[in-house]
Amino acid sequence: MMRIANRYKWSRIFLVLTSGILALAAAGCQSSGVAQRRAQRPEAYQSLDAATQRLVNKGKIQNGMDTNAVFIAWGPPADAFVVNLPGGGQRQIWNYEEKWAYEFRRRTPPSSYMATPGTYATTRNERWRKPITYVAKSVTFSDGKVIEWKKYDPPASSQPTDVSPETGRRF
Repeated sequence: MMRIANRYKWSRIFLVLTSGILALAAAGCQSSGVAQRRAQRPEAYQSLDAATQRLVNKGKIQNGMDTNAVFIAWGPPADAFVVNLPGGGQRQIWNYEEKWAYEFRRRTPPSSYMATPGTYATTRNERWRKPITYVAKSVTFSDGKVIEWKKYDPPASSQPTDVSPETGRRF
């Protein structure tokens, strides 16, 4: 009985240690991009106040940050453009993209509609993915400072995205 208890104890210790190592590795991977970008622009990072530095280190932004702080926190934008306002002035917009995929499933009849007598004809489950890239985050700057930022959810899977090659219907 004692052997079973010891084995259980060691397996729990192993599980906790493994989980801890994986959590540290995941946290390190997320912040490594921030660390690299901090090294690219050390003078810009040093010019930030302590509260802004803490946010940037966590990969977060807030209104009032300059373009350097956003670059260090979120990285280079996938798309950047300037919008001229009708009354004068400009807004600079940075968009960040992420990859995502629609996943589709359907049940199809067996390859032969007529099953051989005495055999069991089953349906097949088909699954396929349609990868897309979408705008996941957007930042708007006025005079080099953040005035608005948004995070977007992936597109709904119920939206028709393409035409099925088999049926010609939108899916």
